[in-house]
Amino acid sequence: MIILAIAIIAGVAFFFVKKSLFPSAAQEEYISYDKDRQIKLIDEQLKGLDIEKIRAKAHLIMEKSIAEIKASIAEGKLSYEELTAFYLDRIKTYDTGNKGLNAVTEINPNAINDARAKDKAPDNGNNISGIPVLIKDNINTNNMPTSGGTVALSNFTPKTNADLVNELINAGAIILGKANLSELANYMDAKMPGGYSSKTGQTHNPFDPINLSPQGSSSGSGAAVAANFSAVALGTETTGSITAPAAVSSIVGYKPTKDLISTKGVIPLAASMDTVGPMTKNVTDAAVLFNASISDKTKQLSLAFEREFIKGKTIGVYDTGSAAELIKRLKELGANVVTVTLDEKGIENDTIIEQEFKYNLGEYLSANEAPVKSLAELIEFNKKDLGRNAKYGQGLLEDANDTEKPDTAKVAEIVKNAKSKIDKLFEDNKLDALVFIDTDGIVLPSVAGYPVITVPLGAPGGGSPMGATFVAKANEDQKLINIAYSFEAQTNLRAIPQKYLNQQ
Repeated sequence: MIILAIAIIAGVAFFFVKKSLFPSAAQEEYISYDKDRQIKLIDEQLKGLDIEKIRAKAHLIMEKSIAEIKASIAEGKLSYEELTAFYLDRIKTYDTGNKGLNAVTEINPNAINDARAKDKAPDNGNNISGIPVLIKDNINTNNMPTSGGTVALSNFTPKTNADLVNELINAGAIILGKANLSELANYMDAKMPGGYSSKTGQTHNPFDPINLSPQGSSSGSGAAVAANFSAVALGTETTGSITAPAAVSSIVGYKPTKDLISTKGVIPLAASMDTVGPMTKNVTDAAVLFNASISDKTKQLSLAFEREFIKGKTIGVYDTGSAAELIKRLKELGANVVTVTLDEKGIENDTIIEQEFKYNLGEYLSANEAPVKSLAELIEFNKKDLGRNAKYGQGLLEDANDTEKPDTAKVAEIVKNAKSKIDKLFEDNKLDALVFIDTDGIVLPSVAGYPVITVPLGAPGGGSPMGATFVAKANEDQKLINIAYSFEAQTNLRAIPQKYLNQQ
């Protein structure tokens, strides 16, 4: 692993739609809202616990995998209560201050009690049981608000959990709380920095708060995992919203084949592309969290990984000018490297969002009996206090609200073409996987709904962390995970953030 003390390259907020359509986003500021409530919920749960004793167990928790954590618990060195308390204390210490990371927006009031229940009936296998999980704040939970980052929904607690949350609970996960996000999946206004929401404020990148963007929209999930605020987290992706924050946080971000994890109960951006996925410190933990989140357990991933699986595999590299080191490493690992180009002509992910957002959001708001029932009502609510409700504007919302009728045939054709283009690329080059740096080639697999996983690629020159983003064909998630594991096991390039520790 690489310990990174200083990151000096400023980031630019990642958007779902083509970057060329937008001007630069505004500079990040230290802005946070409603932290006293979170601190109170943490203090109530930590009351009576020996915090110094719990902090002394950091070496059993920090940077450890799920399997390593559960081994310590099985050996009696750690309890689920101590594990959960450690994360809550860490959130209070490094997330809630004036210059905290502001990655967490809700605390589960039952987290410690749930952990104590696990100590009474532990399951110490390599699974999610007893492991604290943060969930992005666009995923329904019936005991915490689900806001999508908006003020309008800041006190809205759905009656039912998202399907995936029920799966996690049934698997024994400890729902630790909710992670902040770029408001409405980064679809408020072009000027809004990545990681900002009107409900919670600005999330910061732990590698260099203020100067390096946390990217979005799963900003809080990425920052929280990188800073060890939870063992693992869930994000959502439409076009790069898991991939971008994972890469710049030097963690693993896995977007499975579309619909393997249910999106029922998730605030939508564009239903044709929206996907839920794990954000973790390593590939194995991503597979463990995926297996717990899916409803169809016959689709679970095998954890019987092979260290040298990538050897002899044909990997297509899409290089926009920054992949030389990646190509070198792939060759050293014995992969057959083929340089490829991507044909993104006509693959208009921005068009899909423009066609679907207004109607998908309205359907969600009505079905879940939210306090606002449509995009138009949300826009009008925001106008009551633009300084708080839409600090950077709401131009994208207003443009989307002008859509009269969704062109479903056009959307279907774009998705079909994206699938055809990727399938042809794989067939023509006999590829096992495609790879690129960060989000360089993210549009095609996003629109096609194909699986994507980002693996840390270090932080060249002590600057911004990078990720190697692998892509496979639809439902070839097992092959994709196997390749990612093999690459990770033989490169071990996760960087560890340090600079945020000096901001308190």
